[in-house]
Amino acid sequence: EGLSLTVAAGEAYALIGPNGAGKSTAARVACGLLAPRSGAATVAGRGRGRIGLAPQESALFDRLTIRENLDAMARLGGLRRAARPAAVDRALDRAGCAGRADERVSALSGGWRRRASLAAALVCGPGLLVLDEPTEGVDAATRTALALAVRTALAEGAGCLMISHDAAFVAAVASRVGVLSRGRLVAEGAPSDLLFQAFGAALRLTVRFPVRPPPGLESQMQDQGLEREADTVTWRRVGDDVNRVSAVLAAPVQAAGGEVSIRRPDLDDLLTRLTGPAR
Repeated sequence: EGLSLTVAAGEAYALIGPNGAGKSTAARVACGLLAPRSGAATVAGRGRGRIGLAPQESALFDRLTIRENLDAMARLGGLRRAARPAAVDRALDRAGCAGRADERVSALSGGWRRRASLAAALVCGPGLLVLDEPTEGVDAATRTALALAVRTALAEGAGCLMISHDAAFVAAVASRVGVLSRGRLVAEGAPSDLLFQAFGAALRLTVRFPVRPPPGLESQMQDQGLEREADTVTWRRVGDDVNRVSAVLAAPVQAAGGEVSIRRPDLDDLLTRLTGPAR
């Protein structure tokens, strides 16, 4: 609803928000896969530009190898035959897939499919890279490889619009963040600026248990201002007095087998502050 955002060349912009906020819809509009009800989406000043999309669900051909998939994408993207081999090799290298380029997609794990999807998005040298949940279901090594590939694309002048629930990945890669709620952009800025505006010097207290804690302890945590997460074993509070609260709860939490940690708020906390707890 009235969404307006700009992704500059060399910039990674992350759109975050709860499920149903309209993030993937915005990405589809940006890619020209869905027509906006009003307004327009442009890339490099044109209605349609060179866009590389890595969707949440793999769009690769399972029976083809990674290399064959990239060659097909390069042909569909209009690259000349003579230019395709070098473009494919470059994309494979950027996404860290060169060592498995001749394996069929059907044999790949989820993490390697993510890498292959990113390589396919990069093969035509896009002006805008669109990533929908690029780190979902991947391990730490793949997450690091994806971040490096995105940074390299940015350094070469591409812009990147990403949709992600991975707060750590967004904080590491994105220079700007937009918070979407019910189709409206409710906050926008550098991650560090948004966090300071929302929380100042406040800290986050997290209490985790192996199983749901006793009702009496739950009541005690509620009295201290902690809120229970959807998993029923994690409780959190953000504030200026978390050290005092931690001291009050340390003994009963330890007796129940729980752990207490204190750290600065992250983008997950910002999302909860601006849009409400996940349901």
